[in-house]
Parts: sequence; structure tokens; C-alpha cells
Amino acid sequence: MRVKDDALRTSAALAGLAYLSLMSPVTTQAAERWFLMSRHGDCAEVGVLKRKVPDLDEVSDPDAFVSFMRQKGYEVTSTQVAVPRGKAQEVKVPQKELFLIFVTPEMCNSHETR
Repeated sequence: MRVKDDALRTSAALAGLAYLSLMSPVTTQAAERWFLMSRHGDCAEVGVLKRKVPDLDEVSDPDAFVSFMRQKGYEVTSTQVAVPRGKAQEVKVPQKELFLIFVTPEMCNSHETR
């Protein structure tokens, strides 16, 4: 009986870890600092998007931006991009002529931002 109980506990623990790993990208991404990458590798604060999207709330990561734009009725595509360090996510909103690359600080030239 003890072996069955141990097996059930192990299975439950593994299922819990699998569930948490599925949930963690959403929660950790919001805690990370994100920037917008320019053509030359420089980075700017996400807030500069207010020039093109004046009613943009306090959006600071790609997933929040995607959700915000979809709520506004725009068609949005979002793709994670494989990079050698840090993280990058491409976000396109063709109706607003927005073709963006969100990156974490590791992707910015010299870690400097504007």
C-alpha cells in the first residue's frame, strides 16, 4: 500500500510541476523588464508606443500589449523569436502599421536604453 501511496504522491507532484511550468511564462514575463528594439539594436522604453497608440495604458510587456490591442479589435500576431541571450518577441499589428520586436535588456546594445 505504501508503494501505491508514494507513486500517487509522485504523480501528483509531477502533475503540479507540469501545470506550474505551463503557467510560469505568463507570470515571469510580466515581472521582467521589456523594451522595444530599433533597427540598429538600440532599445527604447515600451511607453514610446503612446505616439502610435495614444490610449495605451501602462503596458510594459509583449503579452499585455497583445491583449490590449486585441481588446481594441485589432488583428495581432505574436511570435517568440529565438535569440542567443535574453528573450525576444515579435508583435505585428498591420492595421496600425506596427511591426515590433520586444526584447529583454540582454538584447540591447551595451544594455543602454533611451
